[in-house]
Amino acid sequence: MSKFNEIQKLIAQLPADFKTEEVALENAYNRILQKDVLADMDMPPFNKSAMDGYACHLEDIGNKLEVLEVLQAGMMPTKKVGKNQCSKIMTGAAVPAACDCVFKIEDSENYGKNHVVCINPKTAKNICYQGEDYQTGDVLLKKGTLVNVSQIAVLAGAGYTKVKVSVMPKITVIATGSELVDPHKKPQPGQIRNSNASQLITQLRKMNVEVTEDKLVSDDYEKLTHVFIQALKDNDIVFFTGGASFGDFDFIPGILKKQEFNVFWETTGMKPGNPMSFSQKNNKYCFGLSGNPVSSLIQFEFLAKPLIYKLLGANYTPLRIKAKMGFDYFRKKADRFGVVPVIIGNEGDIEAIPFHGSAHINALTFANALLEVPLEETNINKGEMAYVRPL
Repeated sequence: MSKFNEIQKLIAQLPADFKTEEVALENAYNRILQKDVLADMDMPPFNKSAMDGYACHLEDIGNKLEVLEVLQAGMMPTKKVGKNQCSKIMTGAAVPAACDCVFKIEDSENYGKNHVVCINPKTAKNICYQGEDYQTGDVLLKKGTLVNVSQIAVLAGAGYTKVKVSVMPKITVIATGSELVDPHKKPQPGQIRNSNASQLITQLRKMNVEVTEDKLVSDDYEKLTHVFIQALKDNDIVFFTGGASFGDFDFIPGILKKQEFNVFWETTGMKPGNPMSFSQKNNKYCFGLSGNPVSSLIQFEFLAKPLIYKLLGANYTPLRIKAKMGFDYFRKKADRFGVVPVIIGNEGDIEAIPFHGSAHINALTFANALLEVPLEETNINKGEMAYVRPL
């Protein structure tokens, strides 16, 4: 089994580690449910009209029908519809008892003030029947659901004004590197701006987690150790960007061991993004991401994000799309799981963009997806199908 697949298996086996809280419905978006959501009523709760038209008996279609009343949405019928009778009805209104058909207004002809005829003998029934969407007691959303926009409507429709969810973790981001300066500063010779932290914080906030602070620390063992220890006091997770490899000034692996963290992995088997660590001590967690922006983004999307969701008890599966290659892809070595920034074009094909490696930050400007290159595959030919993950 490849290193990357080993990590996927490890993530799947990690136990959830979270607390729960109740939040108001309007704050439930992008939160993780920790209780099944059950229907408290049938939906629809009554037989309702799917059209503006006339409710009648199907056997009376083609006959001249007496119009008894007009029913708008929110009204209940007051008249019993008998032979050769009907009620004019609006979309969403309750269908009178015993009526088994609603023909559209467009399929009707008026005869005087109070009579109408359906001129379409093949009319559909146009009725949404009670409970055909769901019934009382049905599970509408399962525990572990990451609530999206449409599911907010489901919660509201089921009468939930408060929902039980996982407490989102508090996270600190620590960018490391003596060559880094804050984005508002002009780099001096040998320096670059710290772009990784801003990118990572944005990725985290898209998950709706609380980023309490971000720090920029030079490659100094004592300073990094102090900042790390302080961050652990008030946070559940610490992210390092940079210093995760094995060079002379990559201090993160040594600091984690010194602080007696259990290191699950230090390499990923991905290209780009091989140097990355994940570790734990009690109920504190630490990610050590690459200092290269493309690698950092990929490490987060493929490993850190699903791992955080797993810890929070989410039933999370990243979106992967199978699409047709619009170009020939080739690489010399196939000893790692490959990831390549690409574009999914308007026709749905995978299109190439200029990409020069893990430090090529500008490639991310144009990419809207990440191409997966399986281990041991050196090439994917134009016209073949491949998996991509939308960004």
